[in-house]
Amino acid sequence: MNDEFTNDVTVAAILHSVERVVRHMKHVSINDAAIQRFARELYEEPQIAGPEDDALLFHGDRGACANFCLLCDALNFCFWSEQGWTLEFAGQQWTRTHAMIAGVLRAINDDQSWLTADRWHSAAMHDIETIFAGEGAIPFPEQRLRIMNETGRVLGDRFDGQFIHAVDQADRDASRVAETLAQGFPSFRDVATHSGEPVVFLKRAQICVADLHRTLTANGLEGLCGLESLTVFADYRLPQLFRHVGALALGPQLAAVIDQQHEVANGSAEEVELRAATIWIADQLVCKIRGMGRDINAWELDYTLWLKARSPEVRVPHHRTVSIYY
Repeated sequence: MNDEFTNDVTVAAILHSVERVVRHMKHVSINDAAIQRFARELYEEPQIAGPEDDALLFHGDRGACANFCLLCDALNFCFWSEQGWTLEFAGQQWTRTHAMIAGVLRAINDDQSWLTADRWHSAAMHDIETIFAGEGAIPFPEQRLRIMNETGRVLGDRFDGQFIHAVDQADRDASRVAETLAQGFPSFRDVATHSGEPVVFLKRAQICVADLHRTLTANGLEGLCGLESLTVFADYRLPQLFRHVGALALGPQLAAVIDQQHEVANGSAEEVELRAATIWIADQLVCKIRGMGRDINAWELDYTLWLKARSPEVRVPHHRTVSIYY
């Protein structure tokens, strides 16, 4: 987290700051011909733009939907581990991000107070262990407890415990809601540095906005506006996919680190370049697909890319970085 860059934390700054990184990358490179080929492949396939399992859909009013999405995306980071972790909910076994969502849903079904900022602020480690009880343990429980407590405190202090107040104060504008998250909630302030300059990513802030829009509309409620301003959500999976299709090439040292499943340091030039190249490639894909005649936005494309990255065909490993930001 880089507090000195707080005033520059806007959605509009993402592509501008990423472009600076792309012009000076030393550890990764971009293959324009592969981007063109992949854009054609995506254009010819059906678009997937939403969650694939209704069992994880939250049902509630506007306020409940907003607090649910805020809690989930406050906890939505770094699920890879050597031990593995599964959780049972609605007659199914869930892993990683889906297991986290399932655990939150299970907790709310048992106790509606888990939709309140006060409950998050007062939560203790035994609550984390109970919410996410399954086979194995959720990775990084201490960080998740700290962020849950912090999110509850900020939400109570600034928005009277209701995230929908922040949404309405931002006139339901996607960029402004994401910026409210990034500027007001420290764990959402996803800003790195490269060559001494800020690089804005805002992965969890943007995905929270997209998740809230989907959840509201799935409940028959009015969603957000201005989602076309969002970028893709730079995480572990998208650079993995882009490497698989040849759009992203790694320098030999970085390739060896990732292939041997060693850690790429959080905030390192290598990690920042991986994420910056991911956003840049995705933006190029959106432009090319639009040029072929399909109306698509980056936040919609993101889900299709994420699913493709989880396909058995993708054999290259994802990079490993311990980070609360994705």
